Amino acid sequence: MTDTPNLGLPFIDGGQAQKHVTHNEALRILDAAIQISVLDVTRTVPPASPAEGARHIVAAGASGAWSGHALAIATWQDGTWAFLVPKAGWCVWSIADDVMMVFDGALWRDLRNLALDNIDHLGVNTAADSSNRFSVKSDAVLLSHDDVTPGSGDLRVTFNKLNATKDVGFTLQSNYSPRALIGLLGSDDLSIKVSADGVTYRTALVVDKTSGQVSFEQSPKFLAYLNFDKYCAANTFTKVQFNNSRHNDQSVFDPANNQFVAPVAGVYALGFRVMFKANAAVPTMLTAAMYKNGVELLDDTRVQTSSALVSNRTMLSGHALLKLAAGDAISVWAAMETNDGYIAAAQNGFYGHRIA
Repeated sequence: MTDTPNLGLPFIDGGQAQKHVTHNEALRILDAAIQISVLDVTRTVPPASPAEGARHIVAAGASGAWSGHALAIATWQDGTWAFLVPKAGWCVWSIADDVMMVFDGALWRDLRNLALDNIDHLGVNTAADSSNRFSVKSDAVLLSHDDVTPGSGDLRVTFNKLNATKDVGFTLQSNYSPRALIGLLGSDDLSIKVSADGVTYRTALVVDKTSGQVSFEQSPKFLAYLNFDKYCAANTFTKVQFNNSRHNDQSVFDPANNQFVAPVAGVYALGFRVMFKANAAVPTMLTAAMYKNGVELLDDTRVQTSSALVSNRTMLSGHALLKLAAGDAISVWAAMETNDGYIAAAQNGFYGHRIA
């Protein structure tokens, strides 16, 4: 063997004369081949005045002194061109293109254009693993339509799951503890779930896949009723003691205190209806209104009759949009003018729900 197997460096024979010639040749090869950067990769004609040590990848179809040396690394040494034939795996940096090139045994390939098919995992600014095969740490991530190829102008990101019983969606975390889930979670309906601890979740919203109807499972809503005749003295407001509920989501109606309690700050649509029942002499008027926290009469909720009262016939109803703080309590009160009477057990109600 007269040369090394990888770089082709010439050996110095034991009895060789002018050993320095062989040694210098090996140094030139090392200088050309180690830590390679080339000026360009597309040139087919040698430059007219190359600098000592200048290197180029000879492009296909080269002529002149480079003829027949396509894909080789041409190096200007001692007034002539020397050529290194690359082997698979050699890498060079192209100064003109600002890119790393790798030789695959047949062609020089731009690493920017290499296909990353069937790689095990990919981490950007962090480490990926078998559970999170694609991991990114970044202040921002941009996905844009293709304006280079160009594409259609659209951008679609697709997520797929095995079947309806599986999950597909987004997990939103705070300090790596889940706080919200958005997606097709255990069904094919779109849902949003939230959690205070990353363990227990509450469903905030569900969109039915078939009808498109939106359900707010945690939205406070109730319908209460009175199951006895409530006596009202004349000329004074008396609380209508609604004491049962037909539905009471999130337990926002308090039957023990006959009132609705706002679970969170917001705007609530509330309403009531009451029916008059005579005791003896008929009152001249029936008035009803909502009270806040048992002491504040809400004048804009006040309603009253404008015609003669008829027992078990006259009904009064009122509605209001109220902006409430968390913990505010709303109750319904009624007053009989001149004479006493009852709020009848039949056909009455107190109801409401949060709208914003």
